[in-house]
Amino acid sequence: MCGILLRATSSIIKPRWIDANGGRSEWETKDPQVIERFLQKGSQVEELTQQQQKKLNNLDELRSLVNQLTKVKNNVKISALNKEQQASAIQCEIDAIGKENEIPMREFDFDDLMYTVSNRGPNYLNYTQFEQGGKYIQLFTSILSLRQPFTKQPVFGDEFVLQFNGELYNQECLETNDTSFIMRMLHSNLGANRRDTILTTLRQLNGEWAITVIDLLENKIYFGRDPIGKRSLCYKRDRDGIIVSSNSVLGFQECRNEIYVFDLETNEIERLELLQLPGFQPSTVDEEQVLCELYSRLLKVTKIRYDTIHPLENPNDSSLAVLFSGGLDCTILARLVCEMAKIDSSIDLLTVGFENPRTGQTPEMSPDRKLAIKSWFHLCKMYPDLKINLVEINVDYRHWLMHKQRVRELMYPCNTEMDLSIAIAFYFASSTMPQLTSRKRLTNFDIKWETYSQNPEACTEYTPHYTSSAKVLFSGLGADELFAGYSRHEGLFNTITPKSYEELQQSLNHDIRVIHERNLGRDDRVMSCWGKELRYPYLDESFISWVVSSVHPQLKLRYKMGKNKRGNDIVIPTRKYILRRLAELLGMPWVSHELKRAIQFGAKSAKLELGQSKAKGTDSL
Repeated sequence: MCGILLRATSSIIKPRWIDANGGRSEWETKDPQVIERFLQKGSQVEELTQQQQKKLNNLDELRSLVNQLTKVKNNVKISALNKEQQASAIQCEIDAIGKENEIPMREFDFDDLMYTVSNRGPNYLNYTQFEQGGKYIQLFTSILSLRQPFTKQPVFGDEFVLQFNGELYNQECLETNDTSFIMRMLHSNLGANRRDTILTTLRQLNGEWAITVIDLLENKIYFGRDPIGKRSLCYKRDRDGIIVSSNSVLGFQECRNEIYVFDLETNEIERLELLQLPGFQPSTVDEEQVLCELYSRLLKVTKIRYDTIHPLENPNDSSLAVLFSGGLDCTILARLVCEMAKIDSSIDLLTVGFENPRTGQTPEMSPDRKLAIKSWFHLCKMYPDLKINLVEINVDYRHWLMHKQRVRELMYPCNTEMDLSIAIAFYFASSTMPQLTSRKRLTNFDIKWETYSQNPEACTEYTPHYTSSAKVLFSGLGADELFAGYSRHEGLFNTITPKSYEELQQSLNHDIRVIHERNLGRDDRVMSCWGKELRYPYLDESFISWVVSSVHPQLKLRYKMGKNKRGNDIVIPTRKYILRRLAELLGMPWVSHELKRAIQFGAKSAKLELGQSKAKGTDSL
């Protein structure tokens, strides 16, 4: 994985630290001490403000005031004027304790953005500048080395300059470096039309990626994301040129899952489409045949992402982790990973929970934590020869306050209450803060769940202050979009019509087309800042094509008719029906009936602020 930053400008402003080191046009380092200075600047979190500390010290009083305010607003025995006066007085007291001054979002600064990008790749940094097409080109690259042989970036060829962030699963490059593979493809595909050459090459890439390609002959910059948009890439245009970056600040836009072409000479930009979903091919709904093929295909795309992780030097460390709520999608992935892991391998299952000062709930009380423990226990029982670690990240309110602004800046241009509650859950789930993290291992594999749940301490090895060594995180994202996991999909069947399943398929296709802007860019930015790489088996392009073209919508959302308490006919739907069948096939009946629960509600990262209970997810921050 890499962090990439490119600026093409008419008047160069060199980075301050480059000028301080002799104004060089190229600089690189693998020195851990030098890189650590970049990482510290890029990950700097401010201490609590006086107002935040005051709020933290007076939570009991704040809760009392909020309760008083609610009672006044619900009091029907006082006049409207009296109610307004009392409510206003209490609100003033709440604001005096709890209202924070708004911290403005950062403006663009090339140096600051370099430090942020450096956090994505803590093994190698490179800065390169040169002139091309009447512009000064500045490139900064940070690399997280996960696959050998190591290749420096940017890569200069005869006619192209390349920055690449991602992992490819093309058969031709599984045993070599994927960045070098792309450069070879660009030159081998060369034809009369250079645009077609570049687009043909990019369409042949199978994996999770974002890229910049500078065409040195035609003075154009091609940049963009894979057809699903699994890696973050943002850009900002100004009158002098363009900036393209894995991260963003105020004024940047999220790249669509397309390829952009920027002309260095004219400053014009155009977009070229990559994603073309196949149409559904009507066929007989052979449930057992589809189930077997689903298992085979999902295992294949999970395995290729597993096999391309470079082994760690210490065999006791975990080379991969699964973002783990204990629910259907991630537990299926964890089960498949366990199936292909070698004996005595170590696997981390990451589960996050939040302290909620508004409700008094602790991280251990969150629904995801309870389900994660249950699913982890059963996986341990299924695979006693593996070291399956339940890694619990317990986020207290102090750390939520301290890191909230950093998460806001990382997730930008996403900027709603819902974005924050989701992003901050993923941010802490992938974090490396031992003060929040502990590890559990099962020590008795012969007991039943009912016995374990009554006295878990007796059968658990507990390690406080644990830091996961895993650099690769597997995510179950995409299963809901492919297999109808959201309530909006269920809502299409409130009234059954002959076109209900056709409308469902259209809705699912739309979800896949926009997942890059709804989820993927935001999630990549907030998790990659810890030097971690995300891999999405459900979002493999060949798997998506098969699901869209060959799995009938009736196997995604199945319904039957039933009666409500009044005896009226009602629709009883089952979302992600075929995935639930797969869980049963894999010997996991405990998870096959679990309902969909969004991470912000499962981890309880939503609405942590006192007085925020009526905030809407779509509200801007």
